[in-house]
Amino acid sequence: MRTAHALSFLSVVVVVAAACGGSQTNPQTSGTGGQDAAAPTASESAAPAEDAGPPKPTIESQRDPFIQTCMHKIPVQSYCSCAFDQFKDVFKDADLSQKPSPDQLTTLRQKTSDQCGSKLTDADVKPLFTNACVASEPRKQAFCDCEYTTFRKTLSPGDFLGEFEGQRFDDAKKAMAKACKGKLPETVAKADFMEGCEKNATGAGASKFCECSWKKVRAKASPEQVAAGLVDLKSLHLETCKPAH
Repeated sequence: MRTAHALSFLSVVVVVAAACGGSQTNPQTSGTGGQDAAAPTASESAAPAEDAGPPKPTIESQRDPFIQTCMHKIPVQSYCSCAFDQFKDVFKDADLSQKPSPDQLTTLRQKTSDQCGSKLTDADVKPLFTNACVASEPRKQAFCDCEYTTFRKTLSPGDFLGEFEGQRFDDAKKAMAKACKGKLPETVAKADFMEGCEKNATGAGASKFCECSWKKVRAKASPEQVAAGLVDLKSLHLETCKPAH
């Protein structure tokens, strides 16, 4: 489990990169071998010309859709322009009609985080973080405000765009759970837990399994620790909550 509202805005570059092959233009027609295209030779008349297919997309053809998609997620021109520069660098020698590899996407995420995170400010990130955290539950407001404030003591605005994984993020989550203890109502934390559990659990006994799992989790962790994803579920042996067959 991990915090559910780390802002994975870097997914925007993955979406655009993965869609590269779909950005194509109509092929141009031209003469063959210097001859007038309006007057085909006898051999050309006898057999249809081979269709070479649409031209492959270029880096520059991706600029507008990339930045538009990025701006839809986080409306900061300097950040999105910087992100596209990283895209250009990573895919400069790539065949953009092919699906990007996992290694390319990982490199793109890392470069964008390293090079473009400094373009962001609290004014850019906090409203988006808060919206994702509070969602449609106003009772989370105090917790979400505390969460962001505590995270910002050790994390930069750009850090909120990553996957929130690694030791320094784990340390930030632990500090947050301690500083914000009592801010997240237990009924709200349980509702979030049950919703996530029941999406993954199957069968008629899903609700009972999730209820049992919540009790085990809650016995070991505070609501804030649960929300931050600080619970080692494997150590709790939640499989014992499943009814015997």
